[in-house]
Amino acid sequence: MSEGSAWAPFRNKAFRGLWLAMAIVNLAIWMQTVGAAWIMTTLTTSATMVSLVQTAVTLPVFLFALPGGVIADLVDRRRWLIVTQALMVFAGVVLAVLAYTAHLDAWGLLAFTFLLGTGSALGMSAWMVTMVGVLTRSEVPAAVSLNGIAINATRALGPALAGALIAYWNTTSVFLVIALCMLVVMVFLFSLPATPRPEGLPPETLTGGMRSGLRYIRHSAVLFSALLQVLVFTGSASALWALMPLVAKQELGMDAGGYGLLMAFLGAGAVVAALNLPRLYRVMGLQRLIACGAVAFSAATFTAALSHNRYVVCTMMLFAGVGWMAVNATISTVVQTYAANWVRARVSAVYVLTLMGSMAAGGAVWGALAEYVGLNESLLLSGFMLLLGCVLMRKGRVELGHEADFAEVQVTDKLQLATPVAHSDGPVSVEIVYQVPAGELEGFLSAVYAVGKARRRNGAQNWRLYRDMADDQLYSERFIVESWLDYLRQQARVTQADYVQELAIERFRREDVAPRRLIYQPPAAHIG
Repeated sequence: MSEGSAWAPFRNKAFRGLWLAMAIVNLAIWMQTVGAAWIMTTLTTSATMVSLVQTAVTLPVFLFALPGGVIADLVDRRRWLIVTQALMVFAGVVLAVLAYTAHLDAWGLLAFTFLLGTGSALGMSAWMVTMVGVLTRSEVPAAVSLNGIAINATRALGPALAGALIAYWNTTSVFLVIALCMLVVMVFLFSLPATPRPEGLPPETLTGGMRSGLRYIRHSAVLFSALLQVLVFTGSASALWALMPLVAKQELGMDAGGYGLLMAFLGAGAVVAALNLPRLYRVMGLQRLIACGAVAFSAATFTAALSHNRYVVCTMMLFAGVGWMAVNATISTVVQTYAANWVRARVSAVYVLTLMGSMAAGGAVWGALAEYVGLNESLLLSGFMLLLGCVLMRKGRVELGHEADFAEVQVTDKLQLATPVAHSDGPVSVEIVYQVPAGELEGFLSAVYAVGKARRRNGAQNWRLYRDMADDQLYSERFIVESWLDYLRQQARVTQADYVQELAIERFRREDVAPRRLIYQPPAAHIG
């Protein structure tokens, strides 16, 4: 566990416990996904009902991941995780009771699978942020790699365990083990210290929190670029994931065991990459590593389309696993290190939505295309799309955040209020005047627009810079915040990096013209 190694986060006792707990949760989810699908085949002969099991597991992510991220940012995350675990324990227990009493039918299986998926979706971003929250940002790359190892290991172990329980015991045992897994994790969460929300401003509403999270991403060049790369890469790469069963059966003449072998090689490649990612970050740099990962996955996709040798394809699946992990683990690391603490869970939730959404939509599109133009042709097109994505995204901005940059700065507003202002009053307009010598205009514009990005990330609306038409050395920065409470929140969200940017333009500010803060005055009640 040397400094900078993939295993270094395990030196942290809290991380070890959280990592193991999340691995158990992932194991239970994979058991439910595969076990419920197999059990559904014993309850009905409808292919639609069998396929709906996957929908019942994944649909909650699209419905509840972002609201769950907002809640995780606004409340004590430990308590929120306990609530979500309790929901999953309840679903597992009810399924076990229904199976034991022979009252389990197809729709009941779908309903409680959906409920279990809902608990997972609501807690997903809270798990991610809680795990990395006990580490410094410099340790997050290794933590993401270890999380990738847990995901790939449980992806293989969960279905195998579910199948063994059904074959050698009964269906009740699957749901009972799932419920016990969730219960063990919930007991572990009770043992953790509480992390109450700091006293201060009232929390945002659910819809307001979602808007502020999306606004933060929109005005962060690094996060926006990272999520765009996830969309481009995963949407193209989803062809291999979706069409691999057909490759195994039609092109390689393999049975279900052979398909499992292909997926095992892919998972092994992902684990190999995960163990080496922290070192590769230092050696290659983030953008080059992402490009190499996309090229590796593209090569594997081309091989699956052109080769009929199962040994060659299995070998290339190792490269596919390495490429998958190199791209998505790297971008996950960027996402989890480059967001301010107040919005971290929301940003993680949007990342999960982007990843799973592009996988789901891409799989459907590539499957339909394969029926129309052919399996190999679709895979070839996917490989070319991956290479095209490398070209289009080669100038994408991805970088890791540093702890000092995202430390909160206590900004105090020295404005003396003439009359009391309610939190709901607004909008609030802010105007700051600068005097810029002609020779320093270019540097000022670069600095002030960076400040504008930060102000918009933290809550400002309609930010603009104006030039005085009577004096071309005078400039006014103006922005609007929705309410007085949102203005106070904006001040509280200033990070060290934001503060450094503001200092860069402070010397241009006119000292004889104080910043003006104006609040909207509604008409008198008697005016129509």
